Amino acid sequence: MARNIYHFKGNFKSFLFVLAILLVIGFLYYTQLLVSDLQEQSRDFLKFRIKIFEENINAEDSQDLSFFFNEVIQTADYPSIYTDAEGEPAFWRNIDIPQQNTRPLPEEIELELKEKIREFDQMNEPIPISYQGSVLGFYHYGQSQIIQQLKWLPYIEVAVVALFILIGYAGFSSIKKSEERLIWVGMAKETAHQLGTPLSSLIGWFEYMKSSPNKTAEVLPDIGKDLDRLQTVANRFSKIGSVPDLKKEEIDSIISEVLDYFSRRLPQGEGKVQISKHVQPELPPLMLNRDLFSWVMENLIKNALDALEGNGGYINIFADYLGEKQIYVDIQDSGRGIQSRERKNIFKPGFSTKKRGWGLGLSLAKRIIEDYHGGNIELKETQAGMGSTFRIILKINNA
Repeated sequence: MARNIYHFKGNFKSFLFVLAILLVIGFLYYTQLLVSDLQEQSRDFLKFRIKIFEENINAEDSQDLSFFFNEVIQTADYPSIYTDAEGEPAFWRNIDIPQQNTRPLPEEIELELKEKIREFDQMNEPIPISYQGSVLGFYHYGQSQIIQQLKWLPYIEVAVVALFILIGYAGFSSIKKSEERLIWVGMAKETAHQLGTPLSSLIGWFEYMKSSPNKTAEVLPDIGKDLDRLQTVANRFSKIGSVPDLKKEEIDSIISEVLDYFSRRLPQGEGKVQISKHVQPELPPLMLNRDLFSWVMENLIKNALDALEGNGGYINIFADYLGEKQIYVDIQDSGRGIQSRERKNIFKPGFSTKKRGWGLGLSLAKRIIEDYHGGNIELKETQAGMGSTFRIILKINNA
């Protein structure tokens, strides 16, 4: 299952990458089509203006030819060069060459202008200007500044978007690596914590047996419980990342087993904690992994105990039907509650409100319930200073 998930993720990332490339290509292609259409319309408009100019200079009653030349032709925003019938540059506009009033033109200016003419003619066919059947000269023109900017605009947009994507990817990769390091350290701490209690107990029993060998038979049942606890811990960690076996289990039995484990470790005296169980009789068996589900319950009860902050209080466990096809398990405490600004982060790896917490308990619980059991876990309700209630929802027909 894990391998299939990684394979799916890899294929999905590849699909998104290919889709992004296709979208970029499509966007560039569409933009270039629009630019080409705009350029073609601009050419047609320029030819129309020159045609008007030709008609006016060929008209018998034409009075002011300079008006048409200056206002109709020269107002175009295209870089342009006008040459006479022999191809010699006469005047130019919108290019980085100073206008020259002297003739003949300086050699370096003339060479630069003719190079520009060749460049313009590759873009657009020169437009002849005729007077009474004779060609006066040719109008050579390039692309307007707006069209040039439009051509580069999509590439600039793609580059900016790509830059943001790279920055975001680098940032998220850094966050992910930081979370992974935190998870590994947290898992190591959690492993040590889980193993520490039964190991400490076994060391104590071993010392007791050395000092009182005649009472070995009396401590063997407790040693057996601690060994069972070690086996449970080993089973839990071995199932993280693999496909756990789900079997029909009585949820009341698992809750009772967890509460029995905590009953010998609850604070007494002024900080006394009372844990009560309220399970609806005759709940149907559910498809569960006993080791993992009991781990979830332990983590939630530990969080509830921490929320009491040694001041005593109560923890209530409820289990009942939620509709016809679901069962809920509520873990309610009378602790400090959870601040509203923290609610959205409580299931994130590494988030903890405890000074010594590693923030893995609830994230592990969420993964076990949702990924392995197909259920849901949520913070049902909380109020500062009044306690919290976590709810687990499981399907009855998850066999």
